Amino acid sequence: SVYRSAQLYTDHLMNPGLPSTYTFIEKVMGEMVRLHRMAGVPLRTLHVGADELPHGAWEKSPATHALMQREKLTDTTQVWDYFYQRVDLMLRKHGLKAAGWEELGARKVKLRGVDKLIPNQVFVQKGFTLYVWNNLDDAEDLAYRMANAGYRTVLAPATHLYFDMAYNKNPDEPGVNWAAYTDLDTVFDFVPFDFVRSPGRDGLTDFGQKNIIGLEGTLFSETVRSSAGMDYLLMPRLLALAERAWAHDPAWAREADKAKAQSLHVQAWSVFANQLGKWVLPKLNAEMPGVRYRIAPPGLKIVEGKVLANHQTPGVALHYTTDATEPTLQSAVVTCPIAEKSLIHVAAFDSAGRKGRSSKVDNR
Repeated sequence: SVYRSAQLYTDHLMNPGLPSTYTFIEKVMGEMVRLHRMAGVPLRTLHVGADELPHGAWEKSPATHALMQREKLTDTTQVWDYFYQRVDLMLRKHGLKAAGWEELGARKVKLRGVDKLIPNQVFVQKGFTLYVWNNLDDAEDLAYRMANAGYRTVLAPATHLYFDMAYNKNPDEPGVNWAAYTDLDTVFDFVPFDFVRSPGRDGLTDFGQKNIIGLEGTLFSETVRSSAGMDYLLMPRLLALAERAWAHDPAWAREADKAKAQSLHVQAWSVFANQLGKWVLPKLNAEMPGVRYRIAPPGLKIVEGKVLANHQTPGVALHYTTDATEPTLQSAVVTCPIAEKSLIHVAAFDSAGRKGRSSKVDNR
């Protein structure tokens, strides 16, 4: 078959037409169950992937053609269903339920000549759990549509909860940007049960809301080269995820009046940022000093000839220099607008004295 995956592979798929495929899956599945049993942590659910099947896969496989003829399957979409029905039967033999990315429970169809993902009715009653990452373009409401159709759904939207995304456009920021730039406030602003009200989008029904079983922050680590790099991408965004996962949807999301909603949003963010900067992160420094969380660069702005400085999380100390050098803990502390006519560097230092990346502005 001729295909190319999202990662640019051309020959990386298992073939549903080969008996050895199912022998391999059964062996791996059995070993996973055995390992969990030995550890005293019985396995209940197994994530079986199911994502990003490239277009063109299996179409020229003699083994797949023989399978289709034998099972009276008309296209590779039905081959997909056949494959995961067999996988589901294997899982059930071990007392397991299937989980996977949204493609496990989705089917691609044409709507006015455009590809669209819809819930696959074949698996709705199977108890599958879907991890829905795709909220891009016309898939903005996909997670809600899956939950409304009856699938147990975990929300993992790429634009808000993919922690391998860079925080912002600064080229010094690590991470990728194919879905979005995802700063701390982007995660905080995600509302799990928000209703998609734009034309042509499905809202979350009461039935669907009961099928939303959790949130997932996702970090694909192929670009991560150290544990400190992982800490930087995860923290403190992971704390904003916890705020959304463990609390009711915020009041601003339930407020119909836009002005009131904006005011409530500002208040909620202020409370969160202050708690984070003045209590949670200092506590983390004391109890887990090895966590190298991100200390955001300060925000700088020139107003009436003076440099104003602020920071995303109150509680950090801002130090500055006027001689083009990097600030240290011995540098001057920002206590008021900076009046010096020079190249100003400002950096934030946490409660343990660790420095974040500096910002600079030319006030000459």
